[in-house]
Amino acid sequence: MSNGGSSNSIFDKVLSFIEYTNRNIFLTGKAGTGKTTLLKRIKETSSKKMAIIAPTGVAAMNAKGTTINSFFQLPPGSFFPGDISLENLQSGILSIQSMVSDLSYSREKISLFNELALLVIDEVSMVRSDLLDVIDAILRSVRKNNAPFGGVQLLLIGDLYQLPPVTKREDWAFLSKAYPSPYFFDALVIRRNPVLQIELTTVFRQTEPEFINILNDIRNNQINETGLALLNKRYNSEYNNPDEVSPIIITSHNAEANTINKEKLDELSGTEYTFEGEVSGEFREFGLQAEQSLKLKEGAQIMFIKNDTGENRKFYNGKIGKVKSVREGEIYISFPQEEDLLLEKTSWQSFEYRTDTEEAIVQQQVGEFSQYPIKLAWAVTIHKSQGLTFDSAIIDAGKSFVAGQVYVALSRVRTLNGLILKSKISTDSLRSNTEVINYMKPSKEEELDNILVQEQERFILQLVLDHFSFSRIYSGLETMASNPEVVKSILPEFKSLLAQLNKSVNDLLGLSDRFQTQVKQLHQQTGFKDQQALQARIESAITYFSKELNLQLINQLNKNIRVKPKNKIQQQLQHLMQKYRQVIETRMVLMQYAGGLLKEPIKPTDYTDWISKHKAPKSTKSNAQANDQPTINLQLF
Repeated sequence: MSNGGSSNSIFDKVLSFIEYTNRNIFLTGKAGTGKTTLLKRIKETSSKKMAIIAPTGVAAMNAKGTTINSFFQLPPGSFFPGDISLENLQSGILSIQSMVSDLSYSREKISLFNELALLVIDEVSMVRSDLLDVIDAILRSVRKNNAPFGGVQLLLIGDLYQLPPVTKREDWAFLSKAYPSPYFFDALVIRRNPVLQIELTTVFRQTEPEFINILNDIRNNQINETGLALLNKRYNSEYNNPDEVSPIIITSHNAEANTINKEKLDELSGTEYTFEGEVSGEFREFGLQAEQSLKLKEGAQIMFIKNDTGENRKFYNGKIGKVKSVREGEIYISFPQEEDLLLEKTSWQSFEYRTDTEEAIVQQQVGEFSQYPIKLAWAVTIHKSQGLTFDSAIIDAGKSFVAGQVYVALSRVRTLNGLILKSKISTDSLRSNTEVINYMKPSKEEELDNILVQEQERFILQLVLDHFSFSRIYSGLETMASNPEVVKSILPEFKSLLAQLNKSVNDLLGLSDRFQTQVKQLHQQTGFKDQQALQARIESAITYFSKELNLQLINQLNKNIRVKPKNKIQQQLQHLMQKYRQVIETRMVLMQYAGGLLKEPIKPTDYTDWISKHKAPKSTKSNAQANDQPTINLQLF
């Protein structure tokens, strides 16, 4: 895909927001505006530790990520926010608060969540509001950080005018007590912390101005009689295909598409062949487009469900052809005015995210599904047409199409001449959800430069404040407490020490949160115009927290470390305490380092260089003489 000048400009701005800010973003755009291409560029170029998740198996495969439920190990069902007694919850709905407190993650998963800097949610139009609140609650809890999503930057990608969230009627009757709509933007966390809306506007799939204008008007509930009349010129209820390849029928339900495909296959004479897909490893994403048992006959109409990856690309996602022959296990596909193609099997991978020994986030392949990259294509559902492009399609915008689905179906087709309407389209079938129209207020491209500078300032401040995060001190304590030797030990004095340390760490976490909130409020009032005031608060915090870490944690550990061990268990416990002391001392070194970051004034022209230099993890050899800190009382609160 080639991007025009304006598209390149907006692409670069989005990349800058990802790389040099921590602002949560909703990246949107019409079908075919390059959202997938931009996601690929972000994945290739961003230095941030990231993971890509999506609401369905198909969307996760398309984005080369994993599903939301798999990533967060969520049970099926819906989730209710706020305080509510469990007996008042109806079947199939879980309390977010109780579910998060009951969740038990492995040490590897906790490490992954703590290292995460950027979380991409693709096809976010299908993500329910309650699910986003669950993600927010989990990340805050695991990361011990009360910022939205625990301080992780979110990139939400999708088109709200396309596929909406799916909610069971009985679940929504209950969830509607908390949420105005099932859309992600009505999640409590988003309503309290609005995301920056950035819209891609250059359309690549369609090139006809008339058709693009019609699609735009349908999106915005603004189509007039002229546009509707032009669209309905494509009405042909008695359409009979004279060509070798039939236009694909876009339906609203799986059963209807499956029935059409089976009937058409049965009409063909000749042998029916079955090709079984092969699964290896863990492959849970069975929302995949490919069939486990692919049934074909010679003459069957098929479409490709994957792009060709070779240099001389002969097919793309949605290209339609026919099975010319099946001989001795070889399948040949024919296309009008093109050479026949010998079909080869391809594979889809399933992934999990994990952290490696260097604490980088890596995608690890855990399974693979191998099958021919085609499926029967006399008909397809709107949901399964996600990401596909057709040269021609038959659309019956009847009563089975819910609000907004006609736009999705129409936008799959390249040209107006490629449309065949089996029923005339009325304004009733073109209605878009008013919640979406009211919510959509994307920033103008010319405003993004100023917003970028403001967000870079906030990011610089956050990078400084991150050195005052005590989440690693908390997780280090949990690691020590969960050690098998500690669990096995029945030493009352050690259990008493753990309880004391736990209380001190939780108190310090609360104080750190309040300190960071106050500094952010000070910055909100003056920005970097009064950088000296920000620096003064940071220096005071270093003094205060260094003193408290020494008194509350290190001194208590030292008392126990200095006692001569009486047995092997006590020796092992002392070794654990020494390792935990190093974690605390490392944090104190980082706070000292933070004290010098804002000493010199930073100009807006230097923001990107400053961020590039300081966002990489620093080596933190614990050589600070923590006990030498001046004993000035910090009047923070």
